[in-house]
Amino acid sequence: MSYAINYLKDKSIVQVGIQGRVNFSLAKQYSIEAIKLAHEHNCKKFLIDHTKTTLEEGIYKIHTDGDALEQFGFKSSDKKIAIVISGDKKDTHFSEITDSNVKWSNFKYFNAIEKAVSWLIRDE
Repeated sequence: MSYAINYLKDKSIVQVGIQGRVNFSLAKQYSIEAIKLAHEHNCKKFLIDHTKTTLEEGIYKIHTDGDALEQFGFKSSDKKIAIVISGDKKDTHFSEITDSNVKWSNFKYFNAIEKAVSWLIRDE
């Protein structure tokens, strides 16, 4: 697994792009780095792009539900987090799973980056 973390200055968003197989310890590592970068820029919006990850057992193994995000240092009270799962992933229960995993009103799954960015920058 590899990842890249960038601050999108024009949108005030920290973007995390992940490739390959997702594992819990590296997900925690990129989350900590993303939070640190966000603090440096006084940013509270995150775009986590899983469109190039390998999800052998579907969205259940993505390590980015509300509980995992809290373990990684994210807080439901002060962040807006968009998780993008590629629309071509073959998980027939995408809507059902994403809706049941969302415990925070400011945390949402998307199947397209454009939709995620629109949601993140809305109501600025």
